[in-house]
Amino acid sequence: MNISKEKLFKLLKSGIIFRDIPDSFIQWIIDRSQVLQFHSDDPIYEKGAAAEKFFFVISGTVSLFMEEGEEQYLVNSCQPGNYFGFEVLSKQSLRLTYAKASSDVLVLAIPLRMIQKINEQFPFFQTQFTLQLQSLDFLIKKPMDWLQDDEVVHYINREHSLILITRMLKPIILMLALLIVAGVLFNASVLTTSMMIWIGSILGVLGIGWAIWNALDWMNDFYVITNQRVVFLEKIALIYDSRKETPLSAILSITKQIQLIGRLYQYGDVVLRTFTGLVKFSNVAHVEAVSAIVEEQWLNHKEKISAEEQEDPEEFLRKHMLGENNPEKATQAKQAEKIEEDSLSSNYYPDFFSRILKLRTVEKETIIYRTHWFVFIRKTILPFLGIILSVVFSLAPLYGWFGLVAEGTETYQAILIAVGIVMGIWWLYSTMDWRNDYFLITPDQIVDVNRKPLGMEERRSAPIRNIQTIEYKRQSIFGLLFNFGTVFIRVGDAEFTFDYVPHPSYVQQEIYTRFQQLKDHEKRDNSNMSSERLAHWMDAYHRIIRTQESSEDREEDQN
Repeated sequence: MNISKEKLFKLLKSGIIFRDIPDSFIQWIIDRSQVLQFHSDDPIYEKGAAAEKFFFVISGTVSLFMEEGEEQYLVNSCQPGNYFGFEVLSKQSLRLTYAKASSDVLVLAIPLRMIQKINEQFPFFQTQFTLQLQSLDFLIKKPMDWLQDDEVVHYINREHSLILITRMLKPIILMLALLIVAGVLFNASVLTTSMMIWIGSILGVLGIGWAIWNALDWMNDFYVITNQRVVFLEKIALIYDSRKETPLSAILSITKQIQLIGRLYQYGDVVLRTFTGLVKFSNVAHVEAVSAIVEEQWLNHKEKISAEEQEDPEEFLRKHMLGENNPEKATQAKQAEKIEEDSLSSNYYPDFFSRILKLRTVEKETIIYRTHWFVFIRKTILPFLGIILSVVFSLAPLYGWFGLVAEGTETYQAILIAVGIVMGIWWLYSTMDWRNDYFLITPDQIVDVNRKPLGMEERRSAPIRNIQTIEYKRQSIFGLLFNFGTVFIRVGDAEFTFDYVPHPSYVQQEIYTRFQQLKDHEKRDNSNMSSERLAHWMDAYHRIIRTQESSEDREEDQN
């Protein structure tokens, strides 16, 4: 397939990598690069191969994946306008992943020597390559299983390494200060030698342990930018786990905040203003480059939406005037959505108690979630223990347990039976109370239902299309051990919470999938409405023309 140099120039110039490169360099690249074509499932390169070319995707989709035995897992995807093969500037210059064409693909293969020459002369180009190499390394070590099939990661990284050093030094400096105070007290004969040794040992262990804890905390936090959303992953070992995400469509503005020390070490904050507040990427390295990545994906998303809303007038008129109809397209879209739903459902693996209590059920297109079985046990444990104790103490006189005898126990047994009945009613009430609290995810709404047995029912709902941010948190050691937590959904000024749901990251993913599906439906519906409106106008126009022509013909016949 042939493609003009002018089109290649526009495509390269529109991307963030070559945006600030002089036009003469880009022309030089195009003249000395190759346009290669691959068919679906064709390999492009293998892991461990020499990295001699850098690739730009002109059309089609490329998959970057890893192999573990006979299994493969996707690392990232590349769509038209994306780049891959950043290993050309790595120290080893070896491929870190396998690459293959997911469909018929057209790529521009740029030789290594050209990339090296541009890298030497343009610092911004070098910075982008560094960020992309780091992102690729993180994606290999930390696969993002919550990504959508058509979602591409353009950036993933932690806070600047200087923040790590600062966090590790703080507890050590504090413990050294306390150790100096202890030394002064020792010199003043307030502390004995043995006490000084114990205090020094304790302060040393605390300081080193606290520093290691801060390092682990720094390592577990990530910022992610994809072609659909921005995400903040936060985790504190055995205490806290969270993922906060905002769709690109919810972003209103992007700003950078750089303090004095940030200018010296090239880090700062990227602040994203949304309808409901701020999303901040704090202390990221190369803040200018990260801000540019967010802005590029934000603008690309807006342009994509605008392009999808505009159908080619010539194509539309041809279909309308020739009476062409393509029901297969709508059928294929529905089948694709069904496959996506089935794929999502197949990734849900409930444990034994979750299956018994049916914590997640699907009724037609509605997904129903209930709070985790740990919450059920917590609510019903006291009356359940009361029932068990009532039974045990009722049987105790018959078997001589606890030194009790069976004579004259009528009143004793009556009291225990009454207590058992009360406990049974309490257990039944607690079970119904747990069962009556549930959460619904419909194709167009999220619903929170809270109903008390024999009491009032509270039902809150909100349209999925108005969702601004989705966040989940697992905030206790039990939540981390048994994998339950709370999903926070910001809709306008209101916040909905799905409390203590099993697999909160999965629930968040399902809500986001419904959000994307609804947006796609609305785009198609709006496009169809605009097309139908235009069709009516065209029909009216043709009727008027025919009426005028008929009138003119009758006048000519009369004359």
